[in-house]
Amino acid sequence: MAKQEIHVECHDCRCKSGPFMLLNEEQMARVDKQRTEITYNKGEIICKQGSFVSYILFIKKGLVKLFLETKPTPTIISVEKNGYFLGLQSITGQGVFHYSVEAIEDTELCLVNIEVFKELILENAKFAAGVLGYINKDMVKLYDRLHSAAHKQIHGRFAEFLLYLKDNIYQENPFTISITKKDMADIISTSSESVSRLFTELKKEKIISEKGKTITVIDEDKLRQISKFG
Repeated sequence: MAKQEIHVECHDCRCKSGPFMLLNEEQMARVDKQRTEITYNKGEIICKQGSFVSYILFIKKGLVKLFLETKPTPTIISVEKNGYFLGLQSITGQGVFHYSVEAIEDTELCLVNIEVFKELILENAKFAAGVLGYINKDMVKLYDRLHSAAHKQIHGRFAEFLLYLKDNIYQENPFTISITKKDMADIISTSSESVSRLFTELKKEKIISEKGKTITVIDEDKLRQISKFG
């Protein structure tokens, strides 16, 4: 079950995101008075699609998946790690979460009161520009995924996702995955059996190696070629 924790003050926090570093001392103190920190265990639901947004959630540590509650199976939008904001799309408009979020790993979140967040956007142009940059980055990522789904074959989508894990999520090689093959299959719109087959093919061609949950990209140039032309 999610639990609240004692936390350091905002201006002493090493996890501050770019926009919050642009706040003045008084604004930072205001944020600190209207926030809390919560830890979610692996597998717990952090927020539900359609629920009211009282806080903007900032991932301090951990890994989550964003998904739409579609039938017959959920549609995974993305996998995100520390440094990511949840709920920014709800600052204007309906004020509800447009997706659900589940913790893939034990995850630490900082919850900032959404009304304070809105005040800071109106008061501080640099902070507002920083938030807009985050939203824009998300939109570009969505466009890239839509392009991939429409134009790439399954091999290309799989190679692209492996590179995303290596370059953006774990930022190391080899890397140990916490995401399941079922989730990987949902993200690239295929079956778990196909994901297992793709792993086997890439290992046979010596493009990657796999030991337990640890993956090593052996031939990155080849994997990028598959991602681009697959």
